[in-house]
Amino acid sequence: MIWHILRYWISFVLPVFYKRIQGRNIKNIQGENPVIIAMNHPNAFTDPILITHLSYPVKVKYLARGDAFKPGFAAWFLSRLGIVPIFRIQDGGREGLKKNDDAYRMVNNLLKKKNKIIVFAEGLCIQERRLRPLKKGVSRMIFGAYDYLGENNNLTVVPVGINYSQPDKFRSTAFYNFGEPIPVKDYIAEYRENPAKANNNFLQILAPKMKELVTHINNPENDQTVLHVEIICKKDRLKELGLTFRDLHNDFIVLKELTEKVNHAEAEHPEILSEFKTKAKIYFDTLKKNKLRDWLFSPRQKYKISPLHLFLRTLLLILGFPAFIIALVGNFFPYKLTEKLTRKIVKNKEFYSSFAIALGMIFFMLNYVLWFAITYSLSDNVISPLLLVSTILACSWIGLYYYPFIKKTVGIYRIIKNKTLYNDLFEKRKELVSLINKF
Repeated sequence: MIWHILRYWISFVLPVFYKRIQGRNIKNIQGENPVIIAMNHPNAFTDPILITHLSYPVKVKYLARGDAFKPGFAAWFLSRLGIVPIFRIQDGGREGLKKNDDAYRMVNNLLKKKNKIIVFAEGLCIQERRLRPLKKGVSRMIFGAYDYLGENNNLTVVPVGINYSQPDKFRSTAFYNFGEPIPVKDYIAEYRENPAKANNNFLQILAPKMKELVTHINNPENDQTVLHVEIICKKDRLKELGLTFRDLHNDFIVLKELTEKVNHAEAEHPEILSEFKTKAKIYFDTLKKNKLRDWLFSPRQKYKISPLHLFLRTLLLILGFPAFIIALVGNFFPYKLTEKLTRKIVKNKEFYSSFAIALGMIFFMLNYVLWFAITYSLSDNVISPLLLVSTILACSWIGLYYYPFIKKTVGIYRIIKNKTLYNDLFEKRKELVSLINKF
């Protein structure tokens, strides 16, 4: 019951925090067979929440750090959500590891009931665009589950790659890339002959399958470089290929291609990559200093840098302004409260979106209840408060798009006002594109 209530409740909040949430080949975990889902883990509690949102009505369960299961309400509540505690040596020491026998038994019993279980195969949560080495316990758990279920069962492992544009940023995107199921029975003969070798071999098979599903930057020192290349080239490349940016799988294809270009440049053309890094830093620092964005200097957007286009956008801003004010007044306090408390509580960026979404669920619900109650106390019918709350909700949705529209319009105004700066940055960007083409 708790799971179903939270699932419907959170489904209203997730599309607000994330601009787009999409999954590809979700059907691979939606059959009748037991499934172990092997995922990377960049974004704390948000990762399993989003996969549950995407795969509904399938109820996905997952393993989580055992030290979160404090005796009392926390342990009861987490277990009701279908979360199984698993201990790493850094969490609970050797005593904690002993408790994992209970965790494996719970996993096996859930799989016997044809459940789907998420295993975070890297064994840690960290926000980066790469796959870390997989933990040996993953393959041991998989083969142990197969043994428990009995011979000739249909246990499969489905690799999943999670790809966020910016995991901890409001109005970013999340793409879940589901791979092809791996039947465990295909590896049982080897496991019967040599369990230790089979465990290692299975991880060597699973790891590249997971790696294919994420954008993998070989060198962490190139993370910022890949982001710069993405900002400059991604939308132009999508257009060249005739792909729509609204489909996050297309987005993934292009970003994977651009990431591999940087990986290749590091190995084959380090001098060009170094030159790009130096010039990109100057370019993006200048953008930041002048409160501008790269899209303004794309040749594809040149038609927008005109007084006529600015005038038309200003008219649209005037037309949408009343709706924006209603959204601002109706949601200011819960938004600010969520933002301030999240920044105060959260020290690690991996937990930012999880806390923001959880607090937002509470504060925004209370906000709309309060608006309803106040209006109802001042009116003699239920229609007025319902109409008010519905109006605020509708205007809030408009506001999500109105505010970025304001920022883009202001950016166009700044550029039209300073043609010299525009021409300088336009040329700098053209030079960066030329360097990228040499990668």
